[in-house]
Amino acid sequence: MGDHAPVSGPVPWKRADHTGAKHDIYRRYLERWFPILLAGSNAYPSATYAEGFAGPGVYEGGEPGSPIIAIQALLDKVRDPIPVVKMIFVDDDLRCIDTLNKQLTLKFPTRPRSAETLRVKVKAGTCVERLEPELDAMQAWGQPILAVLDSWGNVPVTYRLLERLARNQSSEVIITLGTQSFIRFVSKLGPEADEVFGGDPSWRQINTMATGQAKRQHILTCYRQTLARAGFKYLLDFELIDTRGESLYLVFGTNHRRGLEKMKDSVWEVDRVYGVGFRDPRDEQAQTLFELIDPVLAPLARLLLNRLKTAPPSGMRVEELRNFALFETVYRPEHVIRTLADLRADGRISSDETRIFRRSMVRLAG
Repeated sequence: MGDHAPVSGPVPWKRADHTGAKHDIYRRYLERWFPILLAGSNAYPSATYAEGFAGPGVYEGGEPGSPIIAIQALLDKVRDPIPVVKMIFVDDDLRCIDTLNKQLTLKFPTRPRSAETLRVKVKAGTCVERLEPELDAMQAWGQPILAVLDSWGNVPVTYRLLERLARNQSSEVIITLGTQSFIRFVSKLGPEADEVFGGDPSWRQINTMATGQAKRQHILTCYRQTLARAGFKYLLDFELIDTRGESLYLVFGTNHRRGLEKMKDSVWEVDRVYGVGFRDPRDEQAQTLFELIDPVLAPLARLLLNRLKTAPPSGMRVEELRNFALFETVYRPEHVIRTLADLRADGRISSDETRIFRRSMVRLAG
């Protein structure tokens, strides 16, 4: 659920704007994830949804927390009662555990699936201490796991757990990366902070950086590299920005191209009622995308031009640039041809064909 209340604060707490947007993304993704894994002829016998920082399951205004959203997504999208779904909710605040148990009873007064096919465990303790033993106890390994590691402030998730998840069949992680505590306490944080980055201390170079944006960017880059080293082949990260300019990074790791595509679809469909935009952390002008209905393509244009600078004189195939957009930016592949057409109309790139197709070659103009 994330946005953890400080220990002294009330439970439940007020939902932040980007939490609303983030949960909208989770819901849309889970509504795709559960059917892909559990429905159809090649379904897995079981799948596990695990949260390391589950929260109380409800906000001050009555909005549902992520554990409730996850169960509801399953019930809405998987009618087949056969596949086994395991859910593990861990939180280190006993008030959250107590409230979450009450919320589960309140929202699902009659058991929606049999005790055998929907196994829900709520456990008190820190993510680091409890999540892995609970995954062991529920015999989750060897079947798909989606781990939502939505911490407050920083990322107290061990590299070992990331490695184990990356090696596990069809497993994925969604991690909320708060950079503030790393930036604020860099000189005080000991080796355990390096452990978050798989033992690599190079995140500490933020000490030499002048701007907050550069520091945040560096921590995100280091964390991406950490997930890649842990074994996640495809990564998606983006920054959620609310109207006050408060920012939050979400990092998604998967080993399946389809997972990446579905997560991207979920991000681009996020409901605009939350007043939250997102941006591509690699865009040097850090332009926020609020207008998702008619996508703002200027950041993608800048990223494509940068990519074309590295191309041979003959240019680059559009299909390669579509893959670049999928794997290296927040954009979807289908945004690419439109952007290239605009760049050509502006005289920034050239192509031999009158229309640009996936097989076309494009190059920098001049």
